[in-house]
Amino acid sequence: MKLLISSIIALNLFLCGCSSAQKSADKRPERKVAVQTYTMNSYTLEDSLNKLKPLGVKAIEAWNGQKLSSKYPGVTFDYRMNSQQRAFAKKILSDAGIKVISTGVFGDVKDEATIEKICAFAKEFGIPTIVTEARKEKLPIWSKLCKKYGLRMCIHNHQRGSANDYYDPNVVMGIISAYDNIGACPDNGAWSRSGLDSVECLKIMKGKIYEVHLKDQKVFNNLKSPAAAYGKGVLDMKAILAELDAQGFDGYFVIEHGDDQKVILDIIKQDIDFLKKN
Repeated sequence: MKLLISSIIALNLFLCGCSSAQKSADKRPERKVAVQTYTMNSYTLEDSLNKLKPLGVKAIEAWNGQKLSSKYPGVTFDYRMNSQQRAFAKKILSDAGIKVISTGVFGDVKDEATIEKICAFAKEFGIPTIVTEARKEKLPIWSKLCKKYGLRMCIHNHQRGSANDYYDPNVVMGIISAYDNIGACPDNGAWSRSGLDSVECLKIMKGKIYEVHLKDQKVFNNLKSPAAAYGKGVLDMKAILAELDAQGFDGYFVIEHGDDQKVILDIIKQDIDFLKKN
């Protein structure tokens, strides 16, 4: 009888533990998801919005190299748009019900006047974050102007062998740690292609991650590896998400691909479903 009672108590404790764990998972806020429009690089911004809306996409990171619309040949969605083109851009975003949560990736912008034009453009469009690969010596300018316009800037990384050494999270942390309005936009796909472990890199950047260009990869430690739909590649995507959750990350998970344009909408849908389920 004592053995039976002990077994019942143990079972109840186990079930309560499972219930608590489920409640804890249920309490996790819904992940904030955006699409980097470079993912739709064969489309104009107008066409991209029309294709993303049916997927339930509510936010984008606007690639500053994307053509605005077939209505305005040669015009890209950036600070160089005139007033008519800006009004058109605001309308198509509003009609789609999609907001711009960040824009970039800008390279090393050469002069302060252009940096201010980018900041003023972001402010006008209600874009809170600008993504760049600015050099260390330009960060004081970015910080000053972002404060002036109420914005944030974050440093993005490409892979090993690109124009800088930002693939190394220690390098990025070394140049941004002194600023309260400059953080990081890590691209874990670039880490993977460079032979770096995504979870360990995220741990290094804890507390300074503003958003993430989240990727799975078809091959690890291969500079030419294309991205894969989440859960279909070689990276431990659940471990990556668990690390960000453990850090209390509350920024956007930015979906970014550049390949497979013929099936890109299906890949985006797979990525969204993966983030919802995990």
